Amino acid sequence: MERDEKIEEPNILSTMVPEWTTARLTLRRLAASDARTMFAYRSLPEVARYQQFVPATVEAVQEFITQYSSGEVGVPGTWFQPGIVLSRTGELVGDCGMHFPRENESQAEVGITLAPAHQGRGYAAETLEKVLDVLFCTMGKHRVIANVDPRNAASIALVSRIGMRKEGHFRKSIWAHGEWTDNLLYAILEEEWKNRLEH
Repeated sequence: MERDEKIEEPNILSTMVPEWTTARLTLRRLAASDARTMFAYRSLPEVARYQQFVPATVEAVQEFITQYSSGEVGVPGTWFQPGIVLSRTGELVGDCGMHFPRENESQAEVGITLAPAHQGRGYAAETLEKVLDVLFCTMGKHRVIANVDPRNAASIALVSRIGMRKEGHFRKSIWAHGEWTDNLLYAILEEEWKNRLEH
C-alpha cells in the first residue's frame, strides 16, 4: 500500500446518518418517497445524455436509492448518493454521487445531477463545495476527481469554477448510450482546496 493510501483511524462518517447543509441546501439520504421526483428529472433526455444511470421506471429509481443511499458513508468500493434538497421548501432538486474507490482509499470521486428547472442558480457549485469540504476537511481525503463528457460545457464550467484542474483527455474511453465517448478527468488536491478556503 502506498503511503497516501494508509488509513490510521476509522472513518468517523461511516456510521453517521449524514445531513449536510449549505446556505440554501440540505444534502440528505434519498428516501423511497423521492423516487418519482428523481425519475422525473433523471429520465429527461437533456439530463440522461451525460449520465450512466438512466432509469426506465420509477421502480428502477427505488432500487437505485436502496443500493446507493441507504448504506454507510465512506466504505471503500462503494458509492453514496445523497439527495439535494432546497432547505426552505424541502423540494428535491437533484442528487450528488460520492465514490470511494477500494484501490485507493485516500481518494474520492464526485458527480452531480440537477433538475433542469433548478439549474443556473448556483446550486450545483454550492453542493460540490460542501461535498469537497466534507471529503477533505472531515474525511481527510488527499485527492478528489470528477469525470466529465467533453461535450458537457456546463459541467466543465462547474468543475473549473470550484477549483478542479483538467488532468487528462481520454479518447473514446467510455461506452455510453450506444457509442464510445471521450472523457475528461478533473481533479483537486487537499492542499489546493484548503488554500482556496484561506483566500
